[in-house]
This record gives sequence, C-alpha cells and structure tokens, in this order.
Amino acid sequence: MNTPVASRWLTVLTGAVLCTFGTSVATAASVDRKLSVSITVDGKQDWKNELQWSKATTKQSYDFSTTLRSDGKMWAANLLDPDLDTRLAIKTEYLRQQGVKLLAAAGFNPQSKNLLGDVSARAQQDNFNCKGDSVCMSEVGAKYAALMAAAVEPDNSALFEGDPRYQFFFGYPGCVNTIHSVHKYSANGETAYGRKKDKIFPYQLTYDGDFAGTDVDRKSLCTYFTVVFDTLEKKLYVENTFIPESRGKVSRTEFGKTQTSEAGLPIPGPLQGWVNENLRVNAPSGNVAAVLPLNMPLDGNATVMGLFTGEAKSTLKWSWTDLAAAKP
Repeated sequence: MNTPVASRWLTVLTGAVLCTFGTSVATAASVDRKLSVSITVDGKQDWKNELQWSKATTKQSYDFSTTLRSDGKMWAANLLDPDLDTRLAIKTEYLRQQGVKLLAAAGFNPQSKNLLGDVSARAQQDNFNCKGDSVCMSEVGAKYAALMAAAVEPDNSALFEGDPRYQFFFGYPGCVNTIHSVHKYSANGETAYGRKKDKIFPYQLTYDGDFAGTDVDRKSLCTYFTVVFDTLEKKLYVENTFIPESRGKVSRTEFGKTQTSEAGLPIPGPLQGWVNENLRVNAPSGNVAAVLPLNMPLDGNATVMGLFTGEAKSTLKWSWTDLAAAKP
C-alpha cells in the first residue's frame, strides 16, 4: 500500500527503536543476554581565538551494562542488515507481523475498514496519558509504530523465507542494568573582555564527575538497545549505542572568584560515532583502540569560536554474556 499514510509511518519506523512487546515477561523459551560496554578517554586539547587561548586535559570513563531478551525464535532475515534499504524492508515486515498479533491482543479487528483511525485514536490517548514522560512517550511511539505498520503495510513475509539463523534481542522495561561514569576535565587559559576584546584575563575551568546515572538514564538504557546475534557466523549487530553522560561539579575561576554548579558533563564529539561504528557489526566480545581528533570544544561551549586542536586516546571494550550459562 503506497499511500501518504504508509510513507509517513515508514519514516517513523526508520528511526524508531524496535521493541517486541511481551518480551519483558520471561518465558520458558526466552533467552536473556547481557551487553557490557567499557569506554575510556585520555585527551588533550588546545584552543586559540586571536588573543584568547586555553590548554585542556581530560580523563573519562563510561562503564555500563544492560540486559536484553529474545523470545527464543530464530529468523531467516537480519533485522539489522547492513544494507539500509534491506534493513528498512525487514524492519517494516517484522513490525507488521508483530503488529498483526498485537492488533488482536489489543482488542482491534485487523479486518476493520476503519482500522487506521481506531489505532490512531488509541495512540493519541495513550500518549496523552504519559503526561509528558519522555520514556513513556518513546515506548508508546514504538508500540504504535508496530500497530500502524500492521494497519497500512502489505504482506512481505517472503523476506523471512530461508534457514533461520538470527536471534533478535530487545531491551525491556525494568531490566537489570548498571551505569558508572567518571569525568575529569581541566582547562587553563585567558579570555578577552571589553568592546574590542583586547583585555586578557586568566581563567580556570574544571569538571569533576563520578556518577551512577539517573532514574531516566536507567529507564532509557533498559529500552534503548536492539541487538541481533548471527548464530551461524557468530557476529553481533548493535543498532546505535546509548552512552549515559556523566554529571558532576563544574568550577570556573576568574577575577579571583570561583563559581561552582552541578551539571551534565558532555561526551567528546567524535566518541559516539566511533563507538557506534565499532559495535554496528563485530564479534560478540572484543576491544579496540583509536586516537580520535578533538576539533570541537571538550567543554561543549562552541560559542567561543576559534580553532580547537587535540586528540583523545580512546579504548572500547564490550562483551555479550549468556546469563543462563553464567549461573552456577
């Protein structure tokens, strides 16, 4: 069905975090796995803008783990196929199949001529009931993406023909997870004041964070990840990575006075993309290292303009643990 409504929901599905509803309840067939990620950053950065300058150093670490669950079923197609068009088609068909089951379970008649209107009305009501809670609204959005796909998309079940080899794992509300981040940053330099920016004054800026995450971080970590495990080639596919940022004390000293506040501490610009790229397709466990360029401000303040140069020695370690096998 190539209608404007179908195209609109395909756009939603492209960016949606897929979720299999019902996997939050363990069954005899369900399979639990733990994804653990450890990241370190050791960086130096210089900044220059005419008379203004700074030299900064940072040491950061991000350690987190989350539990994902599969219903135990093997599939013949990869939900996270590396080819974008193929992945979108497989996701859409997967959601359609799940949605058909959910439509009936939710009390909808899949054969109704007004099915799309019925589902849309229920989605609006459930979204309203979230009362602005971002995690709730995300879950509602993913749920009704599946239902809408079932309501408007044609049957493309031929995409799943073949020998089953892929396991799909999804996060679920209330999962077991851990978060710990450490963020140390120190910058010393001079900034210019006055209409002509010709009066130079020294300053010092420090970040100091040792953080175990917020309730929102933990809820987001539970539901964010989608992982596919290829049982034939023993490869892990991870769709994007959520790195919970640290939070801590920010201190700025200038003119002989120190101001302190509590704030979120930004992750270095290139780190997220580098982690995503390495976890997109890889072995179930491993580690990599790289030197990343630091061409954006480490303190997150791009309003100062100027030239930023530097590099960060970065490491990434991950593992994919069979929780059943880990039990004594």
